[in-house]
This record gives sequence, structure tokens and C-alpha cells, in this order.
Amino acid sequence: MMQYKINDLKSILKLTSVFVALAFASIGYAQQVKPRTAGNQFDVKVQQQSDEQIKRDVLSALNDTVKQPRREVRFRIDGVSGVIGDYVILESDISKQLQAWKRSGQPGDLSECDLMESLLIEKMYAHHAIQDSITVADAEINGYTDQRIRYFQDKLGGVSEETVAQYYQKETVQQLRDELNQLGRDELLSNRMQQRLTEEVDITPEEVRQFFYNIPEDERPLFNTEVEMARIVVNAVPTEEAVQDVIDKLNQYRTDVLENGSDFAAKATLFSEDIGTERQGGVLSLKRSDPYAKEFKDATFSLTEVGQISEPFETQFGWHIVYLEKIRGSVRDVRHILLYPYISTAQEAKARRKLETMRDSIILNQISFADAARAISDEKRTAKNGGQLVNPQTGEYRLDLTRAAPDLVSTVQFMEEGDVSGIIESRAPGGQNLATFTIVNLIKKIKDHKADYTGDFLKIKELALRDKQVRKIAEWREEKLKDTYVKIGDEYKKCDFLQQWTQ
Repeated sequence: MMQYKINDLKSILKLTSVFVALAFASIGYAQQVKPRTAGNQFDVKVQQQSDEQIKRDVLSALNDTVKQPRREVRFRIDGVSGVIGDYVILESDISKQLQAWKRSGQPGDLSECDLMESLLIEKMYAHHAIQDSITVADAEINGYTDQRIRYFQDKLGGVSEETVAQYYQKETVQQLRDELNQLGRDELLSNRMQQRLTEEVDITPEEVRQFFYNIPEDERPLFNTEVEMARIVVNAVPTEEAVQDVIDKLNQYRTDVLENGSDFAAKATLFSEDIGTERQGGVLSLKRSDPYAKEFKDATFSLTEVGQISEPFETQFGWHIVYLEKIRGSVRDVRHILLYPYISTAQEAKARRKLETMRDSIILNQISFADAARAISDEKRTAKNGGQLVNPQTGEYRLDLTRAAPDLVSTVQFMEEGDVSGIIESRAPGGQNLATFTIVNLIKKIKDHKADYTGDFLKIKELALRDKQVRKIAEWREEKLKDTYVKIGDEYKKCDFLQQWTQ
């Protein structure tokens, strides 16, 4: 029985990863139709009808036959792979997403059966979310779309929204946004439905114990090597003269635009050190809720008139000025110029000496590692905690070593508990080239091991809760399938999942 539970959990997690990877796959392949053989009536229909028209015709056919048993309704429109509730899944949906998966470079294989099942599950959740009066605000959908467009921009090398639209074969940015809005609405509805189903699912210590001891000993999960560690980070910093030089340059660019008629976009292209936006003239679009530096958002939203330029200001990334290009409701379209103050080798050597001196004091037991971190570490989020790192997913001090940064892995894997590493030097990516110096204290190491009920209780509890949630969703799905219209094309009869959807 437990083997079934574990396998079912793995299946759900696999399909979840498929949802994430394919959330926007159809964007990249819009309007693409595979070549067909001449004279095939099916092919002519696909070429003559848009995807949306096919969906409307299928739903109209379902309405015409609503009194018939749900599996007696036949497809009246060619090119349809499946129907679930009020959603139609086209052949083109499957082919576009399969191509997108291959193009994305995701690990592992994905079959048409996997894709079909993932789409059926997502659309079933979305269909019943609507039936249960679950709604998604337009602001949420727009935020979802903005986030995905920024993701596309980054993946394509910091290009503009217009370039993203062209890349995905859309005539305008609005066409891209409209399609992303529809995809986002369905995904958010699906997520909201699952949250409603599982939000009240809780688990008791006794259920956790039963879950664990019902797993045969030779099938209990293996956990990777985990560590508890602390670190001290010291950054090389520019001199006051170097900072002032950058401020003076930004003020000169600002004056040239405001008083001498220079073009801000041209200035950004020529001088900005933000490699993600310099080629597009420093263009960015953002809302208050976006995950930009607070100082950057404050400066942006302090501008109230198109053409205004902020005073120079500093963030963790360097020094900026921002030019307001357009206001679109809660969205600000801006251009910015980023400059990094020059950091000399002498300043880098000064930072290294500072950390080396503190390391010597730690080794000689003149100060504890925790007190040293509080005294000099530039990583403020860990300094107040004595430099100790916290797992953001669990809130525990234990960290999965396989998921740590490569430089930390290569350092810690050969250390013993209580050791303090040598100096680790790293540099920030991009043009900033900021030198950072780090030492690590290995507090505890838990090597690869089979799950232990006491030592791994929190992770086992998480698995047990997920298992209970999966069973809750499976029960709901089995019940809802009884009164949900489902039709799956003959080409999927070979798929293992078919029976549970058509029984």
C-alpha cells in the first residue's frame, strides 16, 4: 500500500513540473501547423479554421447534445484531441507544447501521453474552479503576464517587449499579452482550486508516525548530505572619490538630457553598465509589487510626469538614474542608466586583509565565529544570526549540500565539523566585477542516509502531508469525473492514464 502512495506522489510531482515547464509553451508556436498530405479533408479543416473557432464549434456541439450521456457525444470538429468540461484540447495544443518542451532543454523525456494528462488535469481544476465560483482578479492575471514577459526578456538576453512579441510570432505586444492572460487565468484558476481542496488538510504526529512505519525499511527514502554552517562575507568597497566620480557622471548625463536635448536612450546604450538592458536603451517596465530593489522602486514611483529624471541614487547593484517614459495605470515604463564605482586592487586587498585578520582571531579562540560575523559580515541577513544560514523552504538550519552554491559545495565537502575554511574569493556576475571574500564555519554535517524518524521528522512530516493532500485531490478527482464531460481522442488509447479518465 505504501508503495502505491509513494508512486502516486511521484506521479503528481512529475505532472506538477510539467505544468510549470509548459505554462507558456503554446506562445512560441502559435499559428504553426504541421504539413499534411494533399486531399485530406481533415487537413483542410485545420488550415481553414483558427484554433479558437474550432473550440467554439466543439463547445457548441456539446451544448446541442447536452442531454446525452457524457461519453456518447462524438467529435464534430476535426483536430480535437480532447474535451473536458468547458475546455477543448486541440491537436495543435499538444504539438506546440511538445515542441516547446524539446526546445526548452528541460531534462528527461516527455511524451504526448504525459502532455495530454497534464492538460486534462489542469483544465479539470480550472473548469471546476469556475463551477465553484472561484475567481481570479484581473490584477493577478496582469501581474502573472508581466512576470512571464520579464522572464522571456531575460531568457532572450534582456530584449524589449516588442522583440519578445516578434520572437513568438505575434504582430503586437497586446496579442502576446492577450494569449498570456488566457493561459495565466487558467493556471491561476487551477492553482486556486487545488489550494481550496488542500488548505484545510492537516496531519497529526500519529499520522506521520504511521506514514513512516508503513514504508518497508528497504524502501524508505534516502536523504542527501546535509550541513549546518555559518559564513562571514566581506565585500571590497570603492573609495569615496570613486563613488563621487560615478555620481558626477550620472548628473552630467541627466543635465545633458534635461537641458541640452540629449536622448536618454542613446546615453543608456552608450554608457549604462546594466548588460541586461543597455542594448535596448535601458528600458524597463515595473509595478510596485515587482521584485526590484526598494530604492529603485521608490525612485521610479516618485516621478510623476513623463520626461522626469531622478537624482542619482544607490542600490545594492550600483548607482542609477531613472527616466520616466510612460505611465500605464499601475505600470511605469522607464529607462535607466547603471554605473559601478571603480574598485581598485588596493581596496580588494584591504577587504581580504580585514577578513584574514578576523579569521586568525577565530582560529586563536580570541572571538567566536558568531560574534565575528555580527561584527564585520557584510551579509546583513545572516550577520545578525551569527552568520548561520537558514533553509528558506523549511526554516531549519539544515541545508541540502547538493543544492548549495558550487563554491560552497567544493569547500564544505572536505571539511570536518568545527572547521573554518580558508578565504573563498568570488566576483559578482556581469559588469560589476565586485570582489567578495567569504569564510565558512562547518557546524554540523549529516551524511547521506536513509530516513530516520527522529532525526528527519520535519522532512518526513512534509512527505506525509503531501501524501495526504495527493489522496485528497485523487478522491475529489474520482468523484468529479462522474459528472464531468470527458472525451479523449482515439490516438490516446495507448496511454496508461486513459482508463482512469474514461471509466
